[in-house]
Amino acid sequence: MSDAPRRPRSALAERHNLDPFALFCAYYLGITADDTYAFQNVHQVAKRFGVPAGVLKQCLQELEIDPDRLLHSDFDLSAAQVDVMYVPEGVSRTALAREHWDALLARRDKSRDWSRELATDAQENEKVFGPSRAASSASPARRGPPPVDRRRR
Repeated sequence: MSDAPRRPRSALAERHNLDPFALFCAYYLGITADDTYAFQNVHQVAKRFGVPAGVLKQCLQELEIDPDRLLHSDFDLSAAQVDVMYVPEGVSRTALAREHWDALLARRDKSRDWSRELATDAQENEKVFGPSRAASSASPARRGPPPVDRRRR
């Protein structure tokens, strides 16, 4: 595998004049057309770019920047989102996003060990919040009476 950064291309995105970087900024980072921040779902982003949501999703897949690929890579999307949300006064979100775009293109795919991640998170949660109460709250004595099925009336 080459160490050169990916340069995603999509015939569908090109047909609809969709810039991959602009899609990344809007869909993943919440950067609006006027360089402010606002959470935007797939339908809002699709409307902004004048395409149906299905076309947007297909473009993300063809450009290899769909949510599943990002989830199974070493790209730190959360850090990118926080950086863009809390930019200092006078700093362009889009300019800041360029660094994250470059990191996204250079990402490495990886498989996730969900069991290990959950165990690590549980240990961290215990350090911060103390022992888990999940085991003790699952006992029948602490749950109270069973719910009443009101459909039979």
